[in-house]
This record gives sequence, structure tokens and C-alpha cells, in this order.
Amino acid sequence: MFGILSGSGKARYSRKTMVKVLGICTTILLLNIALLAWLWAIAVEHFTVPVEYNGPPHQRGHKPPYPGDTMDNLWWFIHISDIHISRFRDPSRTTDFQKFCTNEIDIIKPEVTIVTGDLTDAKDWDHVGSKQYEIEWKAYHNAIKFGHVQEKTVWIDIRGNHDAFKVTHKTHSVNYYRRYSAMGEKGDTTFMYQHKLPFGTYSFISVNAILDPGPGRPFNFFGYIGKDDIEKLEHYVDESHHSNHTMFFGHYPTSTIIGEQFRLNNALSQGIAYLCGHLHSLGGMIPNMKALQKTGSLELEVEDWKINRMYRVMAYDHDLLSFNDVNFGEWPVVLITNPKRARFMAPKHEPVDKMIHSTHIRFLLFSPSPITSATVAIDGVDLGPAKHVEGPLYVLPWEPAKFMDGLHTITVTAKNAAGDVTNTGYRFSLDGSRPMQWFAASLFLMGDITCGLQFLCIFVGFWFVLSLPVVRWLTKSSAGYRHHGLPRSLVVLVHNNMYLYSILGIAIYPLIGPWCIGEIIEGHYGASTLLGLYVNGTFIPETFSYAVVFVDILLFQLPMTIYFALHLDCYQPTVSNGSITMKSNRRAKRPLCLCSSVTSFACLVSMFIWKIYLCYSAYACYGPLALFTSKDLWTMVFVLLLRSKLVRSKQYYREMNGNGQTS
Repeated sequence: MFGILSGSGKARYSRKTMVKVLGICTTILLLNIALLAWLWAIAVEHFTVPVEYNGPPHQRGHKPPYPGDTMDNLWWFIHISDIHISRFRDPSRTTDFQKFCTNEIDIIKPEVTIVTGDLTDAKDWDHVGSKQYEIEWKAYHNAIKFGHVQEKTVWIDIRGNHDAFKVTHKTHSVNYYRRYSAMGEKGDTTFMYQHKLPFGTYSFISVNAILDPGPGRPFNFFGYIGKDDIEKLEHYVDESHHSNHTMFFGHYPTSTIIGEQFRLNNALSQGIAYLCGHLHSLGGMIPNMKALQKTGSLELEVEDWKINRMYRVMAYDHDLLSFNDVNFGEWPVVLITNPKRARFMAPKHEPVDKMIHSTHIRFLLFSPSPITSATVAIDGVDLGPAKHVEGPLYVLPWEPAKFMDGLHTITVTAKNAAGDVTNTGYRFSLDGSRPMQWFAASLFLMGDITCGLQFLCIFVGFWFVLSLPVVRWLTKSSAGYRHHGLPRSLVVLVHNNMYLYSILGIAIYPLIGPWCIGEIIEGHYGASTLLGLYVNGTFIPETFSYAVVFVDILLFQLPMTIYFALHLDCYQPTVSNGSITMKSNRRAKRPLCLCSSVTSFACLVSMFIWKIYLCYSAYACYGPLALFTSKDLWTMVFVLLLRSKLVRSKQYYREMNGNGQTS
């Protein structure tokens, strides 16, 4: 069953082969490091260097009216996302949202409020399974109903991926969005709302990338925009051509939408910004997920309400777009509208030259108690107190000519009667200068997460699957190796046909076979694969599976390989004077040293914790049938059989050695 180690006759061959193996491995490693360094340099330049605009100046840039000391040509709105009202977790999400619908809306008085999905959580008590809970939708409905938000603002709410968990189709009774949202059936597709004011029309176009049918989690992370929705989107873009501004909004960032990607990017390039949510700022690790796309349009993900209680106040001031992300309950809220932030200038779409002709610094202050002071400083120099015009608008005269070169820092300090103080500031420029873009934010918004996951999966999987046969080919035989440690153990492993082919089979199967068969959506059974889900006669493309394969390689396949390599080497029998014995193998006397024992145990724990979690996820998400047909369950059973065979083999050889039997 096991390969037989020879004596010292092949020691010289062993050393030469090992040198060759180490040389090739080192060369491959250095080439990979060089490749990654080159890719990293390209990525840093691509994602951080500011986008240059070489087109003609905006046609309204040098035409009055210009920002001055009056309330004209100014209006504001709110963007909020990922509320995640839950029946099982954090009741304060709901109560705080109720307060938002009354207090914040009453104080800020936005003309439009855009809610970009995940209105409810739709997760089970264990945070693994998912389904639509009507009680969560009723809580959302009651919050907007008793807050009378539709009487105070144009409330536009759309679905997110959580709002589509296990929804068979849009018209199904379990699609509670149509019953309890403000938009109802109209908001369940791509649509356009035009906000008309005396000084212009402002178009808001939704981007509907919600999966239909909507599978349960976890394979509902990426959005998909099909031919029908992209054609609607392009139609509304044509209709909004004469608007002062066109703004898009949807749940998914563009980097997490698959389908008609080229046409989507082309359509979004016709608007000043795309508002989205979904990524939750990657758990707060990237709090400023905002970027100017290469097309010249902004993509602005707002942090979630679920954990961070964030919302965004936005304003058009003489058609210059400004915004500020605000924590719920923090006052006063400050939004500087002139001069606007250099990092988010979009000269392709907005008349940035109006700042040069402006006569006043302008900002909005919102507070539940009266504002007692508002001061402005530029580059650390205090310019004095601002004057209240009307409503939330405060102004202060300035001379733009003094700030025509490079970047400058403006700071507004506001204090209310309750003693609350807010300092807000950023860098602005009047000559087109702008700071570098945030790398992490740009990477996730300007990149393609789908391609990134596919690359990681293929790259790691390719090297993992290829490396074992290559080591086998280079070493020719496991005989003659006197080296110890993991390299020797891997050599022993790759020359054991049963374990080598078993490991390769386990690695390759997820790429080609079904993962499980279960209740993918409510009342309908289907199959899960690497490429997506097949259910109810429909193929649902999904790329989160690539992330699962990547993690599976790291937490299961690699530890499994190391575990069996260590133990195969330990249990390897040797020949001495024609009899099978284990005494000539030093490691046989102490089966594993402390370091190897710890490594082996860590690998075993990693393997089974990960697979048990996947098995439970299959059961919780798609039912008992999914567990029984899960590749992870049967992989775990197969690995246990391999381990059992290994243990029995060790016992067998020990018994033979004890009885003095020959081979």
C-alpha cells in the first residue's frame, strides 16, 4: 500500500533531486512575487491617480446665476441604505429608524429620500438561514407610516438582496415589498422619478439588479442585470437627457453586478453619480467607499444603518453636488455646498467653474435646537462668523481669486443652543487640483469583484492542483529521501496513489460537480454549482461560490494535504534485512514531534470546523435534502474513511513488526 524507502544507495540521487525541486520551487516563487509586485504597482496607479477630465468646460459653468447670498437654486435630499429590520436582533434598529422617520426627516426636511434596499434582514435566528418574515416588513411599514414620511418627502425605497431571499418571483405573495413599501409594485423594477423645481428638473433612475427568482443566502450576494432591465435603463437615460442632472441609484455597487456590464457602465456614465449600499463598508473596515469612476461619474456607497446608523445628506447648489455622511443622532449636521470638495468634483457633469464666480461661501446647518454660532476658516485662518440667510442656509463673503492655486482646506464649526458642536472640513480647489483617490475604496468600487474572485479561485486552485503532480514528476520516487520535515512528507504523499488521487479528486470536484440539491427558493428545489443555481427552470448566475472555493482551499484542502502528508510519512514502513520494521524510521519511534503534532492538530481542527459549518449552512439555508446531498458532508465522510485506513495501516505494520513477519 505504501511506498518503500530504500537504504543509502540512492542518497546522492535524493540530494540532486531535492536541489532541483527546491530550485524550481524557488524560481516559481520569485516569479510569482515579481508578477504580484508588478500587478500591485499597476493597481495602485489605476485606482489612486485622480481621473483627469480633458473635455470642454461645462456649458453652464460661466453662466449666471452664481452661488451668492440667496436661497435660490438650492435644494437637498437624503440617501440611506441597509436598514435590516430584524425580528431576532437589535431591536434598536427599528426604534432608531422610527425616530429617524420623525426627528431627522422633520428637522432636515429633505425634498427626496432615497432608500437603496435591504429594508429588512430576512435572516433566521441562527444568522445562517434566511426567509421573508412578514413581521419585519410590518415594522418597516409602521415606521414610515407613523412617521408620515410620505407627507413630508418623496420617499423612494427599493429592494436589496435580503428583501429577495427565497422570493419565488416578483408577483409571489411572499414578496412583501410590494405590500409594505412606499413604492410598491412600481419600485420593483427599473424606473425613473423626475423632481421638478422652478430652476430645473432632476432625474433619479433606479438600477434594478435584484435576482428573480431570489435564492436564499448565501448565494444571493451578487446582483444581475438582464436585457430587459438594461433596455429600460437606457430608455430612461434618453428621456432624462434634458434634465439639469441625472442620478442613478440601486442596491448593489457596480463591482458586484454581473450581466450586461458594458452597457450598464455606459448608461451610468451619463449621470453625475450612482448611489448604492450593500457592502456595509466591508464591516466598517473601509468607511469611505466613494470614488470617481474612469467614466467621470461618481459612485457613492453609503455606510449601513444596520450597525453604523449612518445616512447621507446631499444637496444641489447651483447644480454643484455636495454631500456629507452623518451619524444618527449627531447634531448639528453641516453640509458645505460652496466651494465643493475637490475629491468629488465631476467636471464632466457639473458646472464647477461656478465656484470661481461665486461671491459667498455657502453651507447648510440642521439642528433640533437653534444655532448659536457658525464660523468658517480656510487653511487655518479664521474668516469670521457666517450669516444666516433663511432656512438652513448660512453664507460668508469670500474672494475666490485668493485661492486659485492648488488645494486648500475649509473648516466650518457650528454650535447649537444645546451645546452640541460639529467641525466639518475638507480640501477644495478652484483650478481643478484634486487629491489622490482612496485606494481601498476605489479598488472595491472601480474594480470587478466577480473577476477578482474568479482570479483568486483559479490562481490558487491551479497551483494547488498542479503542484502535487509536479512534485511527483520531479521526485520520480519517494525512495531514498533522508530529509525530514514537511518537504519529505509531501514527497511521500505524492507517491501514494490512493491519497494523491483522493486529494486531487476532492480539489477538482467543486469545479465541475453539483454542490447540493435543496430548496433553493420557497417551495422549489434546485441544484447549486460553482457557476450558479439551477432552480424552477431558471439558471441564476452567482459568483460568491468562487469565494467559497477559495476559502475551502485555504481552510480545508491545504490543511488536509498537510495532515495526510505528516501522518503518511510517520506511518511509512521500511525494510531491514527482508523484514518489515519501523525502527529504522526515527519518526516511527516518536510518531510526530511537538511541532508536527501541533500542525497536524491545527489542520484537523480547521478541516472539520469549516466543513461542519458548511454542512450546517446547507441544512439551514436549503433544508435537509441539501445536507444529505451536500458535497461537504460526503467529502467529510470520505476524509474520515481515509484517516481510518491510515490508522489501521499503522496498527497492521506494528503488529507485523511485533510478530517478526516478513514482507
